[in-house]
Amino acid sequence: MRGADEFIIRFSEAYCYNVCMTSAKQSSSSKDVPLELQVLQKQLEDLQAQVTTLTTELDAAKVEAAKMKDLAARSQADLQNAKARVERERTELAAFALEAMLKKLLPTIDSFQRAFQHLPEDLKNHEWVKGVTAIERQLLKELEAAGLQRMSSLGSKVDPARHEVLQQGQGEKDAVTEVFEEGYEMHGKVLRPAKVKAGDGTGK
Repeated sequence: MRGADEFIIRFSEAYCYNVCMTSAKQSSSSKDVPLELQVLQKQLEDLQAQVTTLTTELDAAKVEAAKMKDLAARSQADLQNAKARVERERTELAAFALEAMLKKLLPTIDSFQRAFQHLPEDLKNHEWVKGVTAIERQLLKELEAAGLQRMSSLGSKVDPARHEVLQQGQGEKDAVTEVFEEGYEMHGKVLRPAKVKAGDGTGK
């Protein structure tokens, strides 16, 4: 577009020059030349005005194009941010649903473990009991793959974020001396604190 503007300007200048030269040569022999020259000059002025208008319109179009380009870039950035936000919310929702499901399963896991801890000796080698044990182990394996981890609290220092102290008794100060109900966590987040007994610093 800029090349077209330059061509029109140069053409107009050359045209004006030729008209002036021709008018100067013929002015002595024709009375109509001055009027013709005035007409041509008026046409040239109109042509130059049109070039100016087109140049102004071109500059305005460039400004508008720059605005549209900036708007498109912002829209693209907003779209990317929206996609990232949706993906983050989807991941958080899935994690929340998994966490809620695991919390509901914890009492069932506790029941299994208490049952096995108090299983009579004459039933430990029973085939049905072995089958149930295998199911419980498989369940724990799958839950661990999902991120569930059982805490190991016995002997560790009491952590208010991980332990709920129900009793205190003889033993090392602020150390877990007995676990009533083990706690669980998922990816470092405590799902259920362990219920424990802590030492009060007195000896046996």
